[in-house]
Amino acid sequence: MKILIYTDLTIRPDQLFWHRDLGLLTKAFRALGHNALLVVHPATEPPPLPTSAASKINHPTSKIPEEPVLWASPSQVRDKEWWKNHHPDLVILGLWTRPKYDPIRRAALSATPRVIERADSDGMRTASCGLPTYAKRRFDYFRDRTYHWPSLLSIPASIFYSLSSIIATPWIEYRLRKTLELLPTILVETPHATELWKSLATRLGVDPSKIHCVHHPIQTDIFKFDPVIQKKNQIISVGRWDSYQKNLPLLLKTLRAFLDKYPTWTSLVIGPGLTNKSPHPRITFLPPLSPSDLARNMQASKIFFSSSRYESFGLAAAEAATCACAIIGPSEIHSQRNEPTFFNSPSSLLLAKLADASFLLCNHPTRPLPSFTPLEIAQQVIRLSQSIL
Repeated sequence: MKILIYTDLTIRPDQLFWHRDLGLLTKAFRALGHNALLVVHPATEPPPLPTSAASKINHPTSKIPEEPVLWASPSQVRDKEWWKNHHPDLVILGLWTRPKYDPIRRAALSATPRVIERADSDGMRTASCGLPTYAKRRFDYFRDRTYHWPSLLSIPASIFYSLSSIIATPWIEYRLRKTLELLPTILVETPHATELWKSLATRLGVDPSKIHCVHHPIQTDIFKFDPVIQKKNQIISVGRWDSYQKNLPLLLKTLRAFLDKYPTWTSLVIGPGLTNKSPHPRITFLPPLSPSDLARNMQASKIFFSSSRYESFGLAAAEAATCACAIIGPSEIHSQRNEPTFFNSPSSLLLAKLADASFLLCNHPTRPLPSFTPLEIAQQVIRLSQSIL
């Protein structure tokens, strides 16, 4: 089977993401014997020096078989003939169900009826999904994108964006209904979000049976429980800490309070956007790590702590869970199970849950979650594609 997996990203060859998301899924399809190709747009700027070793491709036209990539222009993926010329049996789209991509969806559907889209969504798609939560999501979403603006400008702009999104709900839902009608199958990453999507589809008059819960694949050959690695009294947190979404101030406030009270514990905070100096002697800041190094740190930690304001799936938390970390975070963030991850976001409540978890883990180590291997996810997607007429 020939499978084209497209996402509207413009990247350099050294930025290819084979260890997660659609890149990992591409590799899984190929491991099952399918001719799967990741379709992305080539960036025009040169790579930084020294060039990253993340990919073996030296040029977008490379034919190296280990790198199954199709480099396409934005105009090509909107051209029906481009899709037809590639003769795909299945197309997987990572377009976040945004209506502006409908021309791409129509072009792909002209080549095959088997088109599946990954929503990558927490389910709060319109105001009718829950007005207070939706308003907060819209505010947080826009504040994240204006985080480096002055607060006197960013906050009012985010409020205006949130209110505008609420007022525009009828128009948003009209356009979304057209998009959902186009798509034969939609994948949503968590059970909670799937329920919200099905309810929304029903309200919009769209068949909810086309919506399915399919998790993100996790690189389970690396992220897994290792009984040889002894777990320490260590809390690990991973994120893009220069973003409003990840909420670094809340993370550090809670960690400092916890570590002051429990001197046998330490913390690792990993990712871009950190300062050079840690605010606490037992909080260690680390830059982004390779997947194997990150996995080893998760395997040695007892708790994964998230302070995010919102997540569609929480891939780092899922990776940590497969390494047998307890997951602590705001209740707005829903895990692979159909349940929230403890409490609301105030620091005092998160601190209480960290304290509870640290006590329980002394005598009852966390068991790893059932892993969602790339091959299992790929097989699930193949089965769903076979039901498309």
